[in-house]
Amino acid sequence: MAGRNGRTVRDLRRGNRTAVLQRLYFDGPLSRFELGPATGLSSGSISNVVADLIADGLVEEAGSVDSDGGRPRTLLRVAPDSGHMIGVDVGETRVRIELFDLTLTELARAERPLAAQRYDVEVITGHIRDGIAEVLAAAAPPPERLLGVGIGVPGIVERTTDRGAVVHGQTIGWDAVPLEALLRSGSQLPDTVPYFIDNGAKTLGQAE
Repeated sequence: MAGRNGRTVRDLRRGNRTAVLQRLYFDGPLSRFELGPATGLSSGSISNVVADLIADGLVEEAGSVDSDGGRPRTLLRVAPDSGHMIGVDVGETRVRIELFDLTLTELARAERPLAAQRYDVEVITGHIRDGIAEVLAAAAPPPERLLGVGIGVPGIVERTTDRGAVVHGQTIGWDAVPLEALLRSGSQLPDTVPYFIDNGAKTLGQAE
């Protein structure tokens, strides 16, 4: 059922969950009392959303703090194991692949050194695929909780509708390399896992 603005109950619920998760991720741990002003949601909505998120394993309790004259308030945080991310850095001397939880704690790492012909496309894609398989095998996160793979590469990245991310890197001899399509063609990851491919210096700046 849609409201006057065209939003359905499902849209509203998804928006509320997103608002709570964002505030807990960036500002948490927070109590239910603090989440109200931070998200603009009513106390009743906060209670319902938090109960759903805890039941789904996305949020967990993280201790308590004293309140003014009342009982201690329970703090909440995003559950670290509720999602995982893979980061890949294609550097000058090596390809580094790391697996993180949602607190950006490193769970596993793999490195592949690069020889003289270090930017051969088949070599790079092979290192990335093998490294991803290695870190996933080491930590064994549930496949459905892998949120995405971020890859920093030399050169300029163009996003296309048919081939995904295409890399242009004259200094490394890459001319319109369809890196995302190449990685997906030999990957054991589900097609639903997104790849975020961009210039390495740019991704480092965003991470900082």
